[in-house]
Amino acid sequence: MDSQIRARVFISCGQQKDSDETKIAQEIADKLTNMGFDPYIAVTEQTLKGVKENIFRRLKESEYLIFVDFKRDRLADVGRLFLKDSGEHRGSLFSNQELGIATYLGTECLAFQEQGVRELDGILRFIQANCMKFDNRSSLADTVANKVREKINKKEWDPTWRYELRLRRRDSREYVPAYIGGDKSNLARFFHIEVQNLHRAQIAHDCTGYIERIKNLETGEETVPDLVELKWKGHTDLRASIPPQKSRYLDAFYIRLVMPKTINLGINVRAVDYTGFLQTHTLWQAYDCDLDYVVFSDSFPTVRQTFRLRMGNELDDVEFSEITIADA
Repeated sequence: MDSQIRARVFISCGQQKDSDETKIAQEIADKLTNMGFDPYIAVTEQTLKGVKENIFRRLKESEYLIFVDFKRDRLADVGRLFLKDSGEHRGSLFSNQELGIATYLGTECLAFQEQGVRELDGILRFIQANCMKFDNRSSLADTVANKVREKINKKEWDPTWRYELRLRRRDSREYVPAYIGGDKSNLARFFHIEVQNLHRAQIAHDCTGYIERIKNLETGEETVPDLVELKWKGHTDLRASIPPQKSRYLDAFYIRLVMPKTINLGINVRAVDYTGFLQTHTLWQAYDCDLDYVVFSDSFPTVRQTFRLRMGNELDDVEFSEITIADA
């Protein structure tokens, strides 16, 4: 699997003003980065939009959670006539809320709680987080790193996976020669999209691919074709399962050698009985364009990727590769 893949770690850690908490969170993030993870430090959001676009989205995307429960206000017990100092503190409300969401999502968690925080308070009362106590903030980052390292050594945590699918092209000029319908006079070049399952253990079930948009790079004109299932390389089923850490390939398009300026988008022609789909998914006078592909799965988040097709002057000049926002 690609060495640049890094598991994402959501660091739920206090951000109290005029404290060392922000510095500690960054120290934890730096150590996780050095261990091969992709950390995100949760910060307090002031708007609902910020919570939805940052906190909720990051929690949903993360493979792991580091929960750090720092001391907050002193707690008092209610007596018959007066309040009595309990000697304990409440924990971070914001971090406990994030822990609750992560628990619902099933995110693997390491939990740390400062000495003096009331035990089994809040969400901790209802889950088995097995909080590790700490009383020295200056060494907390090392403590967290050591526990993560233990998890890695036990093969319980792994920095080299993600709960996602990825669409990619390893070589922009790569294609597979094949005969259309077994007719040796009808040779074509098939250009595929690799669909990678980046999960370390879970199968991606019922994966289905579509083309969502075609953009002419010369005119800027955009076309939204009817949704028709794309064909998977080597078989005609509409859906495919992808084992963990493995790949399957979608037919992105093919070009017949006898019609080198016509792009036939890779729809599953055996699954449709309407010739209009063939018309809308054929670029009769091929041009440089961006093609938006999407893959849905019953068990994984939806993945979208834009690919750029450059025709060139000759068939050997054709290039097809994924693009980033910066390339667009």
